[in-house]
Amino acid sequence: MFEQPQYSSSFQLRLMRLLVALAFLLLLGRLYQLQIMQGATFQADANENRLRDQAIAPPRGVIYDRNGEILVRNRPSFVISVVPANLPQDDLETEYDEEALALQDLLIAMGADTDIDVILSIQTVMFRRLGYLDYVDQLNRAGVNVVYLPSEEETRLQNLPDVEIAPLRIPDISDPLPMDGLVALVQRAITLARQGSAFESVPILRPVSREKAFFIAEQSYRLPGVKVDQVPVREYVYGELTSHLLGFMGPIPADDAQIYTDRGYANPNESVGLSGLEYEYQDLLRGTPGQEVLEVDILGRVQRTIGQPVAPVPGQNLVLSIDVRLQRIMQNTLLDATRAKGETNAVTIAINPQTGEILGLVSLPAYDNNVMAEGLGAGYVALEQDPDKPLINYAIGGLYPPGSTYKIVTATGALEDGVITPATIITDNGPLFLPNRFFPNDLTQAQKFVSWNHKLGINHGRINVMQALALSNDIFFYWVGGGYLEFFEGMGEALLAKWSALFGYGELSGIDLPGEVSADIPDDQWKRQVWAESWVTGDSYNMAIGQGYLLSTPLEVLMSIVPIANGGTLYEPRLVRQIEDAQGELQQDYSPVIKRELNLQSTTLDAVRQGLWSAVNDNYGTAPNGRIPGVTVAAKTGTAEFCDWIPEENDCRRDKDDNLLTHAWYVAYAPYDDPQIAVVVFVYNGGEGSETATPVATKIMQAYFEQIRPDLIQQ
Repeated sequence: MFEQPQYSSSFQLRLMRLLVALAFLLLLGRLYQLQIMQGATFQADANENRLRDQAIAPPRGVIYDRNGEILVRNRPSFVISVVPANLPQDDLETEYDEEALALQDLLIAMGADTDIDVILSIQTVMFRRLGYLDYVDQLNRAGVNVVYLPSEEETRLQNLPDVEIAPLRIPDISDPLPMDGLVALVQRAITLARQGSAFESVPILRPVSREKAFFIAEQSYRLPGVKVDQVPVREYVYGELTSHLLGFMGPIPADDAQIYTDRGYANPNESVGLSGLEYEYQDLLRGTPGQEVLEVDILGRVQRTIGQPVAPVPGQNLVLSIDVRLQRIMQNTLLDATRAKGETNAVTIAINPQTGEILGLVSLPAYDNNVMAEGLGAGYVALEQDPDKPLINYAIGGLYPPGSTYKIVTATGALEDGVITPATIITDNGPLFLPNRFFPNDLTQAQKFVSWNHKLGINHGRINVMQALALSNDIFFYWVGGGYLEFFEGMGEALLAKWSALFGYGELSGIDLPGEVSADIPDDQWKRQVWAESWVTGDSYNMAIGQGYLLSTPLEVLMSIVPIANGGTLYEPRLVRQIEDAQGELQQDYSPVIKRELNLQSTTLDAVRQGLWSAVNDNYGTAPNGRIPGVTVAAKTGTAEFCDWIPEENDCRRDKDDNLLTHAWYVAYAPYDDPQIAVVVFVYNGGEGSETATPVATKIMQAYFEQIRPDLIQQ
């Protein structure tokens, strides 16, 4: 047998010391690696977990009217957000989605399990943030039975019993979602936010009452990731009165996220102008964000500010050309007219024809933009779904036949290009019959063109251009616009198109508002492309009186009288007069912008002005109710036929006398010798312009002279 080797106690002690020394050396090496070689990296990681760079939102610029009246300002509000970096990570040892559970706890704390208003507000915030397709996709993934249906499928479903339709309907964001649907949407928003910065807060609910904000803040110890912020929101002092001018704000739309990133907007959750002047002057009103470094605890709660913050630069203020006193008069007067007619759609605009400054602009129906101040919630959804489309600014976004207001353009162009002179006489002996080109000798095949006065059994006889404007005689302008056989050569489509363009039709006016539209000027090439037909004389007849294919916005109609009022200059209309800094110091003073000089002959101006003067001031004119004591007015009425199509009858809607429905127009300027204001009034389906639109404009202009510019009234 072999004996076990015997080790002395001294050897064991030396071995133990050697092992301790080796362990100590390994510890020193590890400490050297952590503190010396990787110390800076770990320090940075620790700071990243402890310190947060946070942008400081600058105060947004204030907007004033021309007299210094505040139209929009800022007020404090609350928003509940989630910081993705502070949410719990999933536990890989369990099947639980820790993040989803934390979000569910937060949503329940906010009331999203019982409060329908809270649910709808969260849905709307998520819908705006994700966009329609992503919103629908996430709900489908969550099993909330959402499908996309093309319009024809929706039509088919209308004939099915409700029990069969229910599981197939496209969800309406005005229908509250179950909790799992809400959690899925919020998780998707958080996932997208992490692609940028996990420390940027993601808004979940706004507006939030002070009481609820304080409650959630107190519960933050058990709601990881939650953040309650006091944020500034817009207060629109006059609500509906200025909504189409000022617009409203909301979160950056998902489809425009990259555009704003390229413009230097680092925070995808920032609120921006979405319409009106809030949109048009977004970068000026926004200002420049500041920066601060915050120390936070393990729950993400702020402990203190590190160092000196970089202060934000406040947004700049806008001073508008509008007078809110006139704006109120315009809206109230127009509302009275629409109520009397049982209509909702109408427009009135006032401008200084010497500068292009907009003095007032009203589009009906209007809306209260304060509904969107706290976020695009259920109120916004209701406005979007309103069949009257109140979010559209019809002053620049509605297209209508201009009717007889367009005769200003026809008369001016014909005089300038020598088609007629002020002395040219054309006789109205009744309806004009245009022979059929294929059957010229068959009067039964001839096309009949009438003037409004023929329906009253009246012929205007021998008239010149001044009288034709005052009487708004269609026969005169049929001849001037399209000629008549070999007896008279009219302007034709080329000259009509030329002068339409010179007066501003068919192009954007340049007004500093988003959403302006313009229709193409119809001519032979246009008709061939759109209708695959040639231009005929009847088309020129219709265009010469503002009918047929010609469409315009109310602003275009207003701008067409400006060169007549001021002597031949077409200006760009403008709403902003000045830009000031936060201290009220002038930064920019806008000068009138000339779009083009028409270089009209004095004889042309005199003739057209005389016709517009006679329309109001001669007893035979169409607008004797446009007179104002102490002020001489020149104007043109308009009554424009339109087709309100009825699919079931395969025809346009008609009145009791089987006539097409008509829009009411009136455009005027005053004082006649030194014009300081021009006004257009449009009332959808308003009937005769002289009966509906003229009284509205007259009340507006009379109030302007009596209350705002009494110095212009002649004693």
